[in-house]
Amino acid sequence: MISVIVPVYNVELYLRKCIDSILAQTYRDLEILVVDDGSTDGSGAICDEYAGKEDRIKVFHTKNRGLSAARNLGLDEAKGEWIGFVDSDDWIEPDMYEVLIKRAEKTGADVVECGLFRDFPTHRKEIERTDALIESSEACKALLEHRLLDSVWNKLWNRDCFSTIRFPEGRINEDVATTYRLLQEVNRLICTVNDCKYHYVQRQDSLSKQHTMRYLVDYWTAHYERYNSLVNNADESSKTELLRCCTSAVARTWAYCCDSPKADREQYREATKKMNAFTRKHIPLFGFKSWNAHYRIGVFFPHFYNSLSFRAAWLSNRFHRMIANWRTI
Repeated sequence: MISVIVPVYNVELYLRKCIDSILAQTYRDLEILVVDDGSTDGSGAICDEYAGKEDRIKVFHTKNRGLSAARNLGLDEAKGEWIGFVDSDDWIEPDMYEVLIKRAEKTGADVVECGLFRDFPTHRKEIERTDALIESSEACKALLEHRLLDSVWNKLWNRDCFSTIRFPEGRINEDVATTYRLLQEVNRLICTVNDCKYHYVQRQDSLSKQHTMRYLVDYWTAHYERYNSLVNNADESSKTELLRCCTSAVARTWAYCCDSPKADREQYREATKKMNAFTRKHIPLFGFKSWNAHYRIGVFFPHFYNSLSFRAAWLSNRFHRMIANWRTI
C-alpha cells in the first residue's frame, strides 16, 4: 500500500483538483492522509466532505504549525510500505503511482523519481528525468549534479527512508533540508523515470515566491547544513556545487534584504553576519571560474558587511530584473 500525504493550508481554490487527481489513480491500494494545518478558508470543510465520501481518505485537523509539521503528522500516521507526497495546490497524472511502484518492484529501488510539469498560468514547462538507476552510494552526488531533484513530492519512497528522519518544523525550504538526509538512508537503488507525472503549480503567492527574511535565512540554513554534512566526503566538483548553492542563498539575501522591514533585518542580523563570514572564508571574491556571471557578480557583495554592500546588491538585482523584463517585452 502507498500512503499519500497531503498537507493543506488555505488552498480551497486548488484542493478539489488535487484530491480528485489522487482518487483517480489507476493504482488503487492507497491511503490518503489529508492534514488540514489550521486553514482559515474553506479548505477544512472540503477535506471533511471528501472523507465522508471516500473511506481511503483520513483527515486530521490541527492548529497551524507549518508544512513540515503537517507532513510529519502524516508520516506518523502512515500505514503503507511506500510513502508519497502531494502538495495541496498541485495535482498528479492518473497513472503516476502505478508507474512509480511498478518501476520500484522491477528494479528493487528504495526511491523512484519521475519528471514533472511546472504549470504556469499561461504555459507549461516540462522538467524531464532520464531513465536511470543510481547506486545508493552515489545518491547525494547525483543530487548535486541535478540528476535528482530536491523535492520530495515527485518521488515514491520506501517508508524505511523515514525510520529516523522527519522534516524540520518551524522552517521553510524543508525539502532542501531533508532530501539529502533521506538519500543517505537508502540501502538499495534510486531509480529515475523520464515520464512527467507531477504537476507543480506555479503560484505567485506561494512561499517560494516571497523573499522575506525568514524565507531567505531558512533557504541559507538548509544549504549551509547540507554543505557541512556532505563536504568532507565530496569530490571537487561536488564541493564546488555545494558552495554554489550556498552562494545562491547568500546572494539572494543580500539582493532582497533592503526590501525587508527594519525589524526583520534586525531579527536576522546574526544570520547575515554568519553568511558574510562563510562567504569570506570559503568563496573567492568573484566566485569560481566555472560559475556563470550571475553567481560571480552575486557573490561579490556578501564579502562585505555594511549598509553599502546590501544597498549595492539590491540595486544590482533591481537592474538585472529590469533588463530581464525588457527582454520579455
